[in-house]
Amino acid sequence: MKRRVRIVSILTMLLAASSGGLAAQRKADPLAGLDQYVERVRQAWHLPGVAVGIVHRDSLIYAKGFGVKEIGKPDPVLPTTIFAIGSNTKSFTSTAAAMLVDDKVMSWNDRVTRWLPGFQLYDPYVTRELTLRDVLSHRSGLGRRGDPLWYGTSYSRDEILDRVRHLTPNAPFRTELGYQNIMFLAAGEMVGRAAGMSYDDVVRRRIFTPLGMERSSLSTNGLAQQSDVSTPHAIADGAAKPIPWRNLDNAAPAGSINSSIVEMSRYVRMHLANGVYGGTRLVSAANLAVTKTPHINSGGAGDSLSGTTGYGLGWVVTSYRGARIAWHNGGIDGMLSEMWTLPDAQVGIIVLTNGAPHSAGPAIVMNIVDRFLLGAPSKDHLAEELEQNRAAMARQAEQAKRMTDSRVMGTRPSLPLERYAGTYTDPLYGDLSVAVQGDRLVFRWQSVDASAEHWHFNTFREGARSFTFQLDANAKVSELEVSGLATFRPKKSD
Repeated sequence: MKRRVRIVSILTMLLAASSGGLAAQRKADPLAGLDQYVERVRQAWHLPGVAVGIVHRDSLIYAKGFGVKEIGKPDPVLPTTIFAIGSNTKSFTSTAAAMLVDDKVMSWNDRVTRWLPGFQLYDPYVTRELTLRDVLSHRSGLGRRGDPLWYGTSYSRDEILDRVRHLTPNAPFRTELGYQNIMFLAAGEMVGRAAGMSYDDVVRRRIFTPLGMERSSLSTNGLAQQSDVSTPHAIADGAAKPIPWRNLDNAAPAGSINSSIVEMSRYVRMHLANGVYGGTRLVSAANLAVTKTPHINSGGAGDSLSGTTGYGLGWVVTSYRGARIAWHNGGIDGMLSEMWTLPDAQVGIIVLTNGAPHSAGPAIVMNIVDRFLLGAPSKDHLAEELEQNRAAMARQAEQAKRMTDSRVMGTRPSLPLERYAGTYTDPLYGDLSVAVQGDRLVFRWQSVDASAEHWHFNTFREGARSFTFQLDANAKVSELEVSGLATFRPKKSD
């Protein structure tokens, strides 16, 4: 009997120790030391300000600002500070579409031309078959091209969608992921037509209002009159410099939303709750799940920690150490953002920053993901991101060196500068003017205003952008190739 009691006592002690260890693990604070880590990341990337929010089980458990809203000024970043979220707007567009699919006023498989009758793409077959599902999943075949058509231009949404018919495809329809902002503009305009109001009003009424996102907006207009608004910054050579806000009204469905950690957390909570917020269902779980179902593979087979990655409808869909993840990032002049959801762990992460370029967001997000999935960071994500940035900068420097080394010295333009001047045009991008200013040529197209020096032969250059003229047999300009934009041709007089 005594021996049995001793065995039972030992087992009891072991079980108690084991349960105590498990309890300690459960009680371990996943946020311990996070403040210090975020601040280390902020300083390493020379960011003026960072805001971080963490949602867990329908509660905002962490909401903090670091640094300042504008470099050189004392106003600190707060959880309520407004930032641009850039392409994280895309999931708002797909969520709005899901709501209208719930209402049975539209379908995921509606052809674009049902709602936008005049819409055309370069390929008539794609024009006829392109659907809402296609434009929300970047599988139109157009690739990451055409952005200069809306970025910083005066073209309206309608004119952008009219001109995109001249953009030639770079891949067969529905064969590969080609990130396409203009197709998201088309999706947003479809949503507006189906709802009988503007896209902007759909988002305000169906998402912002029920979620209490009172200070969130779809335009930079009016931000100057608000308080608690961050300032965008360009970061170069370890220094941050304030720059103007970029207005994206003409491509709003692709990336125009401005918001804060506090208000974005409500949107994330709704997604983690499969469409429910504050006890009210805003969108069905079924159609919300469609937005987070891979519709096209992003390429690659994953690795030992991550599964294959695909694109849903406004969300990147992947996994990490067996945990499902739906995420997106966003970037516009001077501001970068991250928004991640881990539905199995019921965790959502938002990182907003007021500087660019940098990889601070991924370094912060992955540190937080590790804390909740593993109990501690798996690696120094900051060091990894900094090393990747160093390697990228080295590649850019080498590319710039190759460009400089390729310059043929001692050449002259084939023609007097005045004979290059004039108006050139392209069916996609419109008119571009060339004028003479001293010993330089000035190229003006929408927001491009470049004073370019002679580089070699018939090429002129300003920074990384080159302008190359081609001459015909009569020594007249036949083409003007603008790097990163298009090939323009002399505009004929009416």
